[in-house]
Amino acid sequence: MRTLGFIGIALGFVLSSALWSATGKIVGQVLDAKTGLPLIGANVMVRGTWFGAMTDVQGKFEITGLSPGVYEIEVSMIGYEKAVQTGIRIDPEASVTLKMALKPSLLYHPPQVITASKRKQAIENTPVSVDVIGSDAIRMRNVTTLDEVLVKTAGVGIIDGQVDVRGSSGFNWAAGSRILMLVDGHPLISGDTGGINWDIIPVEEVERVEVVKGAGSALYGSNAMAGMINVITREPSAVPQTRIRLTYGFYDTPAYESWRWTDRFLTYRIFEQKKLDLRNILGFQGMDLSHSRMWTSHLGALFTLGRKVSTGYYQNGDYDRWNFMGKCTFRRPLDQFTLSGSWARDDHGDVLQWLSQSHALEVPPQESKNRILYTKGNVAMSYRRVMSSALAYTVKSHYYRNHWENHYWDNRDYATTHKFGAEFQTDWIWKSHAMTFGTEWIYNHSISKIYGKPTTYDWALYGEDEFKLSKAWILTLGTRFDWHRVQAMYSESELSPRLGMVWHPENAPVFRFSLGHGFRAPSIAEVFADITVSGFRVVANPELKKAERAWNLELGANHTIPQVPLPWIGEWLGAQLKWDIALFWHRYTNMIDVDYNPMVGGFQFMNMGKARNMGTEVRLQMACLDGHLSGEVGYTYLDARDLNTQKMLHYRSRHRLNTGGELKFGKWRFGLDYRYASRVEEVVNVYRMDERVPMHVVDARIQWELSRVSLAIEGKNVLNYHYTLRQRLLEPIRHFVFTVRGNF
Repeated sequence: MRTLGFIGIALGFVLSSALWSATGKIVGQVLDAKTGLPLIGANVMVRGTWFGAMTDVQGKFEITGLSPGVYEIEVSMIGYEKAVQTGIRIDPEASVTLKMALKPSLLYHPPQVITASKRKQAIENTPVSVDVIGSDAIRMRNVTTLDEVLVKTAGVGIIDGQVDVRGSSGFNWAAGSRILMLVDGHPLISGDTGGINWDIIPVEEVERVEVVKGAGSALYGSNAMAGMINVITREPSAVPQTRIRLTYGFYDTPAYESWRWTDRFLTYRIFEQKKLDLRNILGFQGMDLSHSRMWTSHLGALFTLGRKVSTGYYQNGDYDRWNFMGKCTFRRPLDQFTLSGSWARDDHGDVLQWLSQSHALEVPPQESKNRILYTKGNVAMSYRRVMSSALAYTVKSHYYRNHWENHYWDNRDYATTHKFGAEFQTDWIWKSHAMTFGTEWIYNHSISKIYGKPTTYDWALYGEDEFKLSKAWILTLGTRFDWHRVQAMYSESELSPRLGMVWHPENAPVFRFSLGHGFRAPSIAEVFADITVSGFRVVANPELKKAERAWNLELGANHTIPQVPLPWIGEWLGAQLKWDIALFWHRYTNMIDVDYNPMVGGFQFMNMGKARNMGTEVRLQMACLDGHLSGEVGYTYLDARDLNTQKMLHYRSRHRLNTGGELKFGKWRFGLDYRYASRVEEVVNVYRMDERVPMHVVDARIQWELSRVSLAIEGKNVLNYHYTLRQRLLEPIRHFVFTVRGNF
């Protein structure tokens, strides 16, 4: 077997050498059309092939291995308009030199995404809705964890760390996610609960986040039945770069005197003229330090270390978090190897419920010392090689370990879970077809008091074809076969087809259609969890053997207007506008949710039957005054119903609105965000009589930017509006954040 492996590798190199005989190359430079300066990190692609390159510190690039013929070159970079050069003739053993300039774009428009089809793809060619959050939007908002930014995206909500996209999920203590979390294309879902651990993702090293809405099981399998979130981290910088971020913040005094459970609120001590001790007030602080560089022309690395400490704004709400990330890349013109790893430790107090509504920031006395110690670590590897202009392959593997310990007054449970995964993917271009094929394997094993020692296996085959029917029409067909097994209990298989269509007429709106099937196998926690915490009893359900399934349908359109056709807006203000509208419909069967089961005297995860989500989503993005003024609006209407009872699904809001605006004036930047979610109509049948209100949250920020240092202050929930997203847990009260960043 080992001999066959060596023969296969040798044969691959022989074939690739033959393919590159008598080939030509393209060399060139990419500049900023406005300033004439070289652009670092621009993507240069040869259309219709897998060949490409990234510009270096001088804006230069080189693409080799091109067979004789005529090609088109596409150059793109975030913050700039795409540029295309056609009619480039390549002769054997000849070199062509190009110089291309990119025009700055007022609107944030990522030229390519990689999540929707597991490969680089123009965002306008995707048959599903894709939102992209850039690094500037993340850093401007001075967040601690990534979920604080995601909630500002249309149709996205977060309840106690659990993500919901277009009503796909409510709240079930993070025991199973219908949204697949990825970091650089590697799954980052915990092996036991199937939940997302936000603290392991280093916010300062995020290049962008791609949010794909709609069934992704045709390529990604379980957990992607309602979409994917892919975090793309930064590449090592072309020049040595050290960055530091220091944050300090404090919580304001609650609006109601009965909620003031301590005299450590800063504003309270100021107004009452009490002695100030900044080390003893309710607040938080943090530091992130990173270094990035290319050691050679091919080898580079990035490392980051961070710590965040908080007292919390409610009793027993403190935490102490550490996180680390390292990433090494070895890149050549025809292949790239990446090795990355991350680690996080979180020691925090845990709050299940408040003492009472009149004492909403206090906990019952017996729960005042409840704590959770949580550590997690991840190692991932990927290797991609371009074999020819038409053929490329990618090999991936990852390992994810989670360990947590409960230190509750009535519970001392623990769990250690290991998750291994591997994937092989082939990309092939043939005439008007861009095809992707692959296989994936995942192994989960948990050792715990709460679950026992369960083991699960997943294996899959998938394939997808993007067929360019004409210049304007693109058809996507794909499917995936999954086999899921819970050791010594049961196994099942699933087929997840997908159909997509894009109509992209020239200088007109782009229309899209998508129909896909998704599924999610029950997580280890949903099947095996047997635990009592603070009087809440969760009972294992070994009969939970059916995967939940869903059909997802979407119709949408989008268009970018380079100049708004109104005289005083388009000409005088130089306004650009981008709009996107989508109609969506999801039909679930065997939907898994948690509810009280009187037969077992506790809560249990079970197949609840049929459900349906439908609604519409509108997104607007506008910029004017040469980019000095910009804004965006996202609105989602949702009708999510349990088809058995005809009631709204638990923890869903019918209306959700996100707005934001920013003004740039010299070295100053001013920003304002507003989020609204209508009152949750239905919750799990416990504390049903508790008052529930809509969400109104306003955040405001000011930033002063120098060449290497920036100073920022942000007020979050500046109206000090009090609300809950789940029962008996008050969301953050008004607080202020001071941030200093340095780049050296």
